[in-house]
Amino acid sequence: MDLKKLSNIKECRLFSHFSDQDIQELLSSGFASVKSYSKEDLLFSEGEYCNFLSIVIEGKIEIQKLDSNGNILVVATLNRGNVFGENLLFGDRNFYPMSVVAKENSQILHIKKDYIYKLCSSNEAFLRELLRILSNKALNLSSKLKQVTMKSIREMICNYLLKKYNKEKSTTIKLEFSRKDWADKLGVQRPSLSRELMKMRDAGLIDFSKNIIEIKDLEGLKGYLL
Repeated sequence: MDLKKLSNIKECRLFSHFSDQDIQELLSSGFASVKSYSKEDLLFSEGEYCNFLSIVIEGKIEIQKLDSNGNILVVATLNRGNVFGENLLFGDRNFYPMSVVAKENSQILHIKKDYIYKLCSSNEAFLRELLRILSNKALNLSSKLKQVTMKSIREMICNYLLKKYNKEKSTTIKLEFSRKDWADKLGVQRPSLSRELMKMRDAGLIDFSKNIIEIKDLEGLKGYLL
């Protein structure tokens, strides 16, 4: 394997402490393989059995869910160094609940479950890092569940803006992503998000221009989360 691929694999914190020889041994074990995917290739489909821990070593992939209206909702975007499948691998019902799609030409390292068991039992640093990843994913899931139980898009917008306000202590909020990416994070369509933002502006709650949102009525925003 070329040095660039070795370096990319070590960007994943699971393997940051591995030597080049350790990674070469992993790849020659017969339990791991690097596969290439073209843009829009389907890596795993909803309902497919999960038997691998997978790491993005080049490119970008999306975790997607098709809603009842046939719209594609982007649940997560994963880049180089990110891991997926680890929260499904050891469960009793280890089937993908969503589809995994390449959004760029990508290379993915797939490691079979049996070898993950071996690494966990023989490499404490690997085990610690895997547990950290699982814990963080559980916390992120809890946050997403809290978000989706909100009754309206407006509540989700208010929740996001207030979190930013509490962190930055400023009523001027700069979005760090596009309107489409924000809609994807909220699990709604972009036109729905844009309509709600315009309604909130008309109501005097906010004003906005491009990626800047100005909170005009802080107490009004808080009122939607009571």
